Amino acid sequence: MSPINILNWLQHTWWAVGIKESDFVFPLIEGSHILSLSFSVGMVMILDMRLLRISFRSQPVSQLMGQLMPWTMTGFAVMLLTGILLFAAQAVKVYGNTFFRIKMILMLLAGLNALYYQVRYYPKMAEWERTKTPLGVRIIAVLSLILWIGVIACGRTTAYEL
Repeated sequence: MSPINILNWLQHTWWAVGIKESDFVFPLIEGSHILSLSFSVGMVMILDMRLLRISFRSQPVSQLMGQLMPWTMTGFAVMLLTGILLFAAQAVKVYGNTFFRIKMILMLLAGLNALYYQVRYYPKMAEWERTKTPLGVRIIAVLSLILWIGVIACGRTTAYEL
């Protein structure tokens, strides 16, 4: 079975059709997706700005991270769920959209970037968080900002291309 056949089946399930055809549900899901994206990525950007020592300089990274991560992860969970629902409602069309594919690649790269930070720098954060931020951490923060801005731009462009 080809991916297009699976996506065609998905977008014709009763719940995906219900989402797409609803004058209330689709905009509610789309609005929730955009708000949760703003919330989640906004928290990530605050942390990136701290890692770059642009803001919150007096606050230890670990403390700021501890405060932001529950909100970031909650926003990301809502964003992921609503994104899946939006995708299901128009699966074939969205799958063929170049900007959607770029968005998915950028999200994967952003996730790998965050994973690299967690594995390489997070365990030694106590050694550097109050002094000079390592060059590798600053590069990760800049990449994070660039990747998430790209995700947002591609996501908005995807919506206009459908």
